[in-house]
Amino acid sequence: MPVFIGTSYPKLDEKFRLILPAKFRDRLAGGVVLAKSQEHCVAIYTKAQFMAEAEQLTKSAPIGTPEYRNLKRFYFGPTDDQTPDGQGRILITQDLRDWANLGRELIVTGVGTHLEIWNPTDYAALMAANEETFANYSAGEVKLS
Repeated sequence: MPVFIGTSYPKLDEKFRLILPAKFRDRLAGGVVLAKSQEHCVAIYTKAQFMAEAEQLTKSAPIGTPEYRNLKRFYFGPTDDQTPDGQGRILITQDLRDWANLGRELIVTGVGTHLEIWNPTDYAALMAANEETFANYSAGEVKLS
């Protein structure tokens, strides 16, 4: 399983395509899945990692509940799978751009199992809100904002 670390600052082109950071392209060449992430960013998974996440989600809730069905609609509906083109570009759909409040300027950051695409202002606010928690982190319970 690939591990994604590091941060880059790409821009969307005029067709709303992201050029994947060069250091990640080989690991993502087989295809990616873009999905909403809970903190209003866009997650980029390898297809294998997304399948693992999807399997965990589908096993974690009672299938007959309306909440479960709505969760699936919310998560899987705007999710998009793509294969990067020869220049390492992927399209960020309108649904996902709206969800994450993305403009031309972006932050792409590795979070271990996947990448996240952020609006730079939102990312800076999240990092500032959690700086003290990170500084005081110990092997106990984590409570980030």
